[in-house]
Amino acid sequence: MASSHKDSERSKLGSFKQLKDGRIRVRVSHGYALDGSKRTATGYADTMADAERVAMQLSAELGRRPDLGRGLTLKKWWDAYTATKGQRITRATYSRYEIEMRRTWLPVMAKTDISHIERQDVQAVLLSLPTKSSAQHALRALSAVLTQAVRDGYLSSNPLRNGSFELPGDVGAADDSGLDFSLDPFGAIEGAQTVWDARTVLRAMPLMRGVPLETCWLVMVGAGLRREEALALTWRDIRRVEIDGCEVTQIAVYKALTTLDGLKRTKTRQSMRIVAVVEPFGSRLWELRGNPDEAVVGISVHNIQHRWKTMFDPVTSKHAKKEGRWKGRLCGLPYVPLNRMRATHETYMQQAGVLDSVNAAAHGHSERVSYSNYQRPDNMDAAMRAGSFLVLQGQKMHKTAV
Repeated sequence: MASSHKDSERSKLGSFKQLKDGRIRVRVSHGYALDGSKRTATGYADTMADAERVAMQLSAELGRRPDLGRGLTLKKWWDAYTATKGQRITRATYSRYEIEMRRTWLPVMAKTDISHIERQDVQAVLLSLPTKSSAQHALRALSAVLTQAVRDGYLSSNPLRNGSFELPGDVGAADDSGLDFSLDPFGAIEGAQTVWDARTVLRAMPLMRGVPLETCWLVMVGAGLRREEALALTWRDIRRVEIDGCEVTQIAVYKALTTLDGLKRTKTRQSMRIVAVVEPFGSRLWELRGNPDEAVVGISVHNIQHRWKTMFDPVTSKHAKKEGRWKGRLCGLPYVPLNRMRATHETYMQQAGVLDSVNAAAHGHSERVSYSNYQRPDNMDAAMRAGSFLVLQGQKMHKTAV
């Protein structure tokens, strides 16, 4: 480029280089990176006039965003996160984040400055993952790690928070569900459901009587507890009170039990709550009560999911003795994992007309909802409304059977 007065003015903003493809590379420096080198930002333009404009934008951006171009890579920040925040969260949560960072993000973004992580790059990685669930777990881990960088002042904002992402299964017109609709379309759809409807819940209740998992199932499907919250309960945490002439079973939720962390406090501050158990689950739970210090759920955290799954297996004479009377008890009902009983409770509460904000608060969700408007009487009313809904569903089942 010619050395004119106009060119010298441009050089105060940054350097301009003509590339082989005809574009002009614009590089601007401002301040210093973590290693002492100049903080730089790079852009591209088609004409010299555009190059000047790009240089001005980059210069303003560097001045406005102290995090831009500091040289803090995702690998360096993950190491810092591990040594700080990673020591304060539960081992189970950290383990999930570590798996996703090592498996998904560090192989492709380890050397990327965290201030240069773009939504389109994250989007490309998410769509390359095999399932929607794996993409959701990966996105949750990276977002948590970047959010901490914002809280600690190393990043001005979390780029993953600005809108939603497309996930595997969300895009394309082809059916990738893997369901076979050719012979029994109704059965195929029902078998793919991730929660039970109210009628399935009512069908399951008499089948659950007397099995080792009954109490766990009752507090999850009747009050929306997480599985780890159910496992931590003692009978001291459950009471029966009278409100407006009606007896209501309540649960004090303030702790959880997991494989990695053992007994600990609930997941979030909002998770500490008092919930009312929907009828008829509340009455049955109170009927089963034991000594105050005795565990409500007398099953090990290590094999509870296995026990649940075997209840859906067909019974054979070979297994009848080994597994006991609960083996195959739910055979014929659509299988869903035990942890989906909490979502089942949330679903029928919604179907019963319970406000979303009350429903979310009753389940201890960490998302922003109107907690200030949530009071215990609302929870009572919600539980009673859901109980009436189940009674109505039961009457419909009876009429259909007749």
